[in-house]
Amino acid sequence: MSAAVSSLISDDVLRLVEGFGLTGTWSWSFTTDEHVWSPGLFRILGLEPSTARAEYGLLLALVHPEDRDKVTSTSELLQTGQMTQQTFRIIRPDGTLRTVMSRGEVIVAPSGRPLQAMGVLIDVSDREMLARAQAAERRRKRTLFEQTGAFTSVTPVYPYIDFSPEWLELVGLPRQELLEEPTLPVLKEERTRWRDHGRELYLARKVVHTRPRLILANGEIKPYRMVMVPMRNTAGDADGWVNYIAPLHLTGMAPNAMRQSLEQLVRGMHLRAGRALLGWSMQQLAEAAGLSFSTVRRLEDEDESASRRACQAAVRALRSHGIVFSFMDDGTLALGKT
Repeated sequence: MSAAVSSLISDDVLRLVEGFGLTGTWSWSFTTDEHVWSPGLFRILGLEPSTARAEYGLLLALVHPEDRDKVTSTSELLQTGQMTQQTFRIIRPDGTLRTVMSRGEVIVAPSGRPLQAMGVLIDVSDREMLARAQAAERRRKRTLFEQTGAFTSVTPVYPYIDFSPEWLELVGLPRQELLEEPTLPVLKEERTRWRDHGRELYLARKVVHTRPRLILANGEIKPYRMVMVPMRNTAGDADGWVNYIAPLHLTGMAPNAMRQSLEQLVRGMHLRAGRALLGWSMQQLAEAAGLSFSTVRRLEDEDESASRRACQAAVRALRSHGIVFSFMDDGTLALGKT
């Protein structure tokens, strides 16, 4: 392959990658003091190529004051000829804050003298925001648990091989004792009843809904609601359980993770029942859900070619028009209309 063709392919790939607005490249020739920035770099920095002059010093000027010690300075670059991977914040001219990751290298002469530096800037703001959002969600769940004693968790298999930190804290029993007898926190006179009831539904992979009285870590005896919903992966195979544990007096909507698992149990007969409660035809459900008539027919016929996403759209449409999906104590899915 000729150098010209190779360069053309590289440029095309670069434009494709930078088209997502998350990457930009730069280079600096020390011998000619020439700086070259890609269009993507200008976009990340919030600068216009027609008005901003590319140079390493300008990049440094946009770094957040608290992060400047993390970034290789001009003098360090020229003296050491080394760059390390760094993550720092930049403040664009319009005042917006972005978090970027910088990767670069320095080309040196045989004598060791730095000749050229080049690098790539990757906008990782969304990843940073996702991490902060996840941390905030963990704090929210922890606060909810501390204030109400309610929490959600995921169990990979049954019988149990481990327990969530919240469950261990709630009942105050050692993990090994619970592995030997999972119903140990339940009042003794109720253990056999709930053990047999739960095991039967677990083995049949049905929704488990129990309301035992628990002995809490502080010695208090309190009635709880425990709902365990089987999860399935995209192939429809069993993939663990989502658990919702809360004092019985608490009421409200199921957590999102549990609702998604519950929706996996919706079948064609439930969609037909929902339509009947609304007096809808299949065409009306299709229009409300943004689906084709044939897709709704496949859903109601439980045709495997109908996607899970289509079923979720149909459920959302029914819910938005007053249909309520509820689970009975025996795991049966019931429908009602508000």
